[in-house]
Amino acid sequence: MFRRYPTGETNAWRRLAGFSYLKRVKAMGRGRKPAKELSSRDKKIVGQYRTTVDTMPRLAEKYGISKQRIYEILLRAKRFGYITEKPKLLMRRHTIHQCEICSKIFRIAAKDDLITKGQLAQKLNIKEGTCRWHLNQLKRLGLIPKSFATIRSDKLVKALRCHKRGILCTAAVGRKFGYKNFYSILSYQKKKGINIERVSNSPIIPDLKPEGQITISPPRS
Repeated sequence: MFRRYPTGETNAWRRLAGFSYLKRVKAMGRGRKPAKELSSRDKKIVGQYRTTVDTMPRLAEKYGISKQRIYEILLRAKRFGYITEKPKLLMRRHTIHQCEICSKIFRIAAKDDLITKGQLAQKLNIKEGTCRWHLNQLKRLGLIPKSFATIRSDKLVKALRCHKRGILCTAAVGRKFGYKNFYSILSYQKKKGINIERVSNSPIIPDLKPEGQITISPPRS
């Protein structure tokens, strides 16, 4: 059974309930007010994004925050009236023929294309984000193949190098490195444009002497 209140008492309860609801709404609205200006760190981020060749991933790595956070800072700065677009002439400041990193990457790509981005960054002693940016600049101009440094696994790089040397057969290489579908992997890497052709070794030819002894002649270069 529901208890029925007189009309005056019911209206009082309703007014009290409405008052408590408004009180809760006001309490929820309390807290830190939105800032009307960028912090000093955010200003530095916006300035570096505009005046340098740093990209959002590189800035995120530098300041220890996510790429999404960098994007939100730039978006917020734009609402406050800051100019966040990169000048079109900025990318021309990066001259590839004068860039030491690009020159090293070009020389490495000419020797061997079986390498991961992590291995390349370690060889150049730079961060992987920086290495990725220079790779993109070289690939954009067609100076290195787009398939260069696209392998993600260090183990796969070892397996492909072993396959290219031709020491073991393809099935044996797959068993050695734990790849059951190594033939499919080779086919996929070949479609990407990575050179996985085996190095042709000269056959070992036996020489027969009059005494009946057999000697193995070294392979001819």
